[in-house]
Amino acid sequence: MKSILEKCSLLSLLAAAACALLLVGCAGGNGNQGETEYADDAFIASLAKGYEARDTLVEQSAKEKGSVEYYEKLVDAELSQVEQYQAAQFQDSKLQQAAIAYINALKDQRAAAGLYSTDNDQYKKDWQKAYDKRTELLCVFVEDYGLTVSESHQDSLDALVSHGKKVTRDNGEKAAIESLAASIVPEFTQEYSSYTGKATVTNNTGFDFDSISFEVELFDASNVKIETAYMSASHWLDGETVVLECYASTQDAPATVKVVPSYYQIAEND
Repeated sequence: MKSILEKCSLLSLLAAAACALLLVGCAGGNGNQGETEYADDAFIASLAKGYEARDTLVEQSAKEKGSVEYYEKLVDAELSQVEQYQAAQFQDSKLQQAAIAYINALKDQRAAAGLYSTDNDQYKKDWQKAYDKRTELLCVFVEDYGLTVSESHQDSLDALVSHGKKVTRDNGEKAAIESLAASIVPEFTQEYSSYTGKATVTNNTGFDFDSISFEVELFDASNVKIETAYMSASHWLDGETVVLECYASTQDAPATVKVVPSYYQIAEND
């Protein structure tokens, strides 16, 4: 009886040891399954491949230019390479946002291409807007993430990156000037049969202006626009405070105003 019990105990120990070894083996074999595969490098490589494919079509298909099919084919050359990354996981969240924005810009261009023969004016507007966004993002991919292309496509990429830098610069200027306009709140006082609006404003845009002008939209208590007045400044340096004036011929002082930029010329620094 004792011999049988000893054999059973031995078998149990062997079985337990075998299970332990099996579990260790399984754990070792699946050690990499918990590691996340990020798409950062793969996206940049696919972006380069798609860009070169599109650029090649631009060079080869010049005779087809001027058709919906031509523009759709250009976009598809890139989109077919990068669209898969729209739902991919990236280690760099900023790169992921830029990748998604780039894919969306390509989709916007493709949608614009469909308007080429039916609404050409809208096509130009939508295509250019997406083009500007695309070139801004190419700037980011080149400067921050090391996007490179083969030598035969370098000149075209350089041209797009240069355009993207201009778009970024122009957008920065526009945002700064719109913020400046929003800070202008003229106070109106009556002078004889008209009203004069004055506002003390500091130029905090980071730019020196040779000249700048604003439209001052005047609204009554019912929020009906009753007049548009104008104010301007010349040789207005960054950090400088000036008093801006406008004149209204309305019978009553405006209830609310909205100031929007209408023209500006940034001074050239030597």
